[in-house]
This record gives sequence, structure tokens and C-alpha cells, in this order.
Amino acid sequence: MQLSAQDLLRLFICPGEDWPIKAISLALENKGVDLAEMAQVRNITTGTIRNAFYRDCPAYEEEIAMAIGVEPAVIWPRRYQRRNKKKNPQRAVA
Repeated sequence: MQLSAQDLLRLFICPGEDWPIKAISLALENKGVDLAEMAQVRNITTGTIRNAFYRDCPAYEEEIAMAIGVEPAVIWPRRYQRRNKKKNPQRAVA
């Protein structure tokens, strides 16, 4: 049985869900990017940049996404939906 690229992708990444940490790590690895090197360039620890995997860290999310070649909202859609709701709350209509 042959699966399409899209079907294969869905095995690892669920649409509308944040990417699993392993998927992010693998995407970075496939691009030849090492988190330790990214951290060293910024003069921070690897653990600091890795915080983006677990909590909101817009600057590091942006850097990781740029290294992979996608927008941060592609990797962390739930975070960006939540941020957009905070920025643009719906006004109640009277």
C-alpha cells in the first residue's frame, strides 16, 4: 500500500494541533540545524531555546520556525490561535 505525502504527514502531525516535539526536532535535523548551535549564536543555553517546545516563547518560536522554513503558526497553531484571540477579542453585540 502506497500512501501519499499528505497521508504520511498526517501520521506525525495532526492538522490544527501543535507539532510533537519529535517532529520539530526531526524537521530541524532534516534542515541541518542543531539547537545547540542556535543557542550558541544567541549566547543562551540549549535549554533556554528548547523552552519554545513547552511554553510560549515567541522569539524562539520564530527562530525555530525560520530554521525549518515555515511560519511559527504552522508549528504551533493552538498557541497562535490563543494569541490572536487575546489581541482581537470579539466584542459583545448589544
